[in-house]
Amino acid sequence: MVLEKGDLLKDYQRWLKSYLRNAKHREISKNSLILYRRIFSKLEDYIKEQGDIKKLSEIDKEFILSFLEYLEEQSSVESFSTKTKMLYISVLKSFFIYISDNNDDFYTYEKEFKGIVPKKANRRKNLTYLKDSEVTKILEYLNGNLDKKKHYSYIHSLGIKLMLFSGLRVSEMLSLKLKDIQLSDLINENGEQDFYEIQLLETKSKEEQIALIRAELIEKELAYFRDINKKGDFIFKAKNSKKPINRSNFYVTVSSIMKKLDIDKRGLHIFRHTCAMQLFRKTGNLLVLKETLRHSDIKTTMIYAHAEKEDIANAMRE
Repeated sequence: MVLEKGDLLKDYQRWLKSYLRNAKHREISKNSLILYRRIFSKLEDYIKEQGDIKKLSEIDKEFILSFLEYLEEQSSVESFSTKTKMLYISVLKSFFIYISDNNDDFYTYEKEFKGIVPKKANRRKNLTYLKDSEVTKILEYLNGNLDKKKHYSYIHSLGIKLMLFSGLRVSEMLSLKLKDIQLSDLINENGEQDFYEIQLLETKSKEEQIALIRAELIEKELAYFRDINKKGDFIFKAKNSKKPINRSNFYVTVSSIMKKLDIDKRGLHIFRHTCAMQLFRKTGNLLVLKETLRHSDIKTTMIYAHAEKEDIANAMRE
């Protein structure tokens, strides 16, 4: 493709269309594509607003840095975390390297991203999860609300428990249908089938996977949804809808629950982190944890392999 045809905005739109078409064939997940489109939409807005750069070949490191500052100003937070900055930079770099590799003029954007990536954060220090007392508080709230027999109380209870006790990602959880949760043939010492197997189709790796959850934890919620839905229906939907509820709406409601319970921790991924930390504390087995979280590389699982202050203190008391 020709690098430029004259107009910066039109050239940007032309290259973006080609890039996104290519991205679909690289098996990028739906959630990643949604994020990409959001960032590129902001970049289009910035191109329209700024008045200095007139051509695609004039985009330089200063332009990229100014755009990142623009993103921060448009966001609801005072400043981006290192992790967020690295994410945005990686998406932008992917797009401009695509242009570098596919334009007929051999123009490259490699120098624009040299030295722009911030120092990688210590993942262990930034790992946030719920304390045992906070988990207890959340469960008491969820189980208490089920008695009110409100549809969304069952949605929030089942959703949080699936993330908290089986380590599901929110995207995996929201895409579940009733038929995806089946009683496992695993049997406990009393000869009882005490686990559900969760068949996951919308996974990060794009491969079909299985997760487990203790049956007693979600029996009440599943009984409710079995009464009102067919096996092929999505679980997490409004009563009169066929589509799953919006991820953002679920996030807002869960944030509201956490605030009501005086738990000053945000995000939906915190439940998956908590599941991992609790399981590692119980077993100390990284391979079990790797399979539970369905990580492709055990290095990713290693971020959970550290002891809490309470564990250290208890060990010293013995």
